[in-house]
Amino acid sequence: MASEVCELPDGRRVRYFLKKRKGRPCYFACFRGPDRKRHESSTSERNRKRAQESAAALIRTAFAPKLEFVEWDEAIDLATRHMRANNLRETTIQQYELAVSTLRKAFPQSEGPADITPAMAEEFKVARLEQGRKPRTVENDIGNLNIVYGHWFRDTLKIIADNPFADVEPPRYDKAPPRYIAQDEQQALFNWLTERWGWRLPVLFLEVKAAIGCRIGELSAAQTVNLRDSRLYFPADTTKGREERACLLPAALYDELRAIAGPTYVFERYSDQLRAIHATRGHLLTAAAVQDFSPARLKRWIQDETRTYFDKTKARKFKLHNFRGTAMSKARIAGVAVDDAAVAFDCNPDTMREHYLAFDRAKVADRVFSQIQNGGAAGGAKNGNGGAVGAQEPVQKEKDSQQSP
Repeated sequence: MASEVCELPDGRRVRYFLKKRKGRPCYFACFRGPDRKRHESSTSERNRKRAQESAAALIRTAFAPKLEFVEWDEAIDLATRHMRANNLRETTIQQYELAVSTLRKAFPQSEGPADITPAMAEEFKVARLEQGRKPRTVENDIGNLNIVYGHWFRDTLKIIADNPFADVEPPRYDKAPPRYIAQDEQQALFNWLTERWGWRLPVLFLEVKAAIGCRIGELSAAQTVNLRDSRLYFPADTTKGREERACLLPAALYDELRAIAGPTYVFERYSDQLRAIHATRGHLLTAAAVQDFSPARLKRWIQDETRTYFDKTKARKFKLHNFRGTAMSKARIAGVAVDDAAVAFDCNPDTMREHYLAFDRAKVADRVFSQIQNGGAAGGAKNGNGGAVGAQEPVQKEKDSQQSP
């Protein structure tokens, strides 16, 4: 009976034999385990080649290092310590912690990460959807847990052998087209804020956001020292992409920002000015309740005011983040290549194409068929990537391949 050899991940070679027992159709694998004792296990395979593959799996399992069971709280503490050592942002760490917390609530009987099986990971997806969670929310849950289990629990901490979320397919869903904010929509919001407050600062804040397409958190925390040379600089430690970004401002906006900027933050006069407005209107208790400036408070106030605007006016809704996508789309209308715009906006080019670049499919289709029917003579200027761009609508360059986010 010829022997076979199984090579372990660490390079060790284990000799084994395949044999059949009388009255049993499947091959058995015979080998000496790490304890040097003889092991004989069924491969459950009748075909010799498949039996070899099964035998190798049995041997690798037998020789795999035994992992010490780690309970949830200790596992999370270890993971977050390593995340901070790798300089992950606190917001990212909080997202991972929230995903794990949601998983633990779904399986309260589990005592640690190793208790979660692939079947439970799949059931988690189903349960979340049955709870009424949106498919995109569940997609984010699965993505975060895939990272926590695959990168941190398995590869970094080595407290589990396998990632149970590796083969969980996120739910599919119909993706809404990117929201492009038209000029009249933008102006309607600005007019409403001006009439409601008689106050320039919130409108100036949104005009800057619309002009340079920055994230609202970045702008809320913008520091006066970084307002110079006609630009607003965002240091690497404040940007999502961890690279410094310089945003050239229209001269009028730059001058206004210089005029209202506080000693530390550009918009820090927000609290004093809002307090004064309430006091002037006789709302003394409300004025006294206005807290000192913080970037988070300014951000929440602007977002709350925008929600109030849509509730009261019933205007077609958009998010303040859509100002960012609209700025990107305007760059494409102007003929800026996606890769160049990605640098200016601190965004991955594929993310720009998928989420931010607004376009009208009907108009794009009309232009394509018009070019075909007119022998390729029709219209529009050439954009930075060689495609025709219409005069009115933003256009998204089609991706070579489609993938689910």
